Amino acid sequence: MGMEAARPDRASSKLLTGITSKGYTDTSGRTDKGVYMKRMWAVSAALIGIVSLSGCVIVQAPVMGVLGSKVKWGEYAQGDDKPGQKEGRACMDTLFGLLARGDASVRAAKANGGITEVSVVDHSARNFLNIVGEYCTIVRGT
Repeated sequence: MGMEAARPDRASSKLLTGITSKGYTDTSGRTDKGVYMKRMWAVSAALIGIVSLSGCVIVQAPVMGVLGSKVKWGEYAQGDDKPGQKEGRACMDTLFGLLARGDASVRAAKANGGITEVSVVDHSARNFLNIVGEYCTIVRGT
């Protein structure tokens, strides 16, 4: 008699027994797809929030914006930046920080601009919502 009083009635129990392709199934055999979808959206939103707030960006720059950035900065100068000098650019691209391609070296920028003697090296970076990014090396010289 004491054992039966402690055992809950199966019909009134809301214990979830497992995940099916249609959602959660409780002990009465009902499927609640809404509960499954709400939990899936909550987990997805939490993961996106963690990744976006982690400080990871796909293109590094001296100053970065939360939603995106488009900046240019100088790194090296030897001599004067005279008007009429040749300019060469070499860029690399990335998609979601997962795929990257390109050659942003000074050597590639020199070759692209037909430059033999470099006087100025600048860089530029673009980033939009950490989805697409571009990093370029810009050289000027003769």
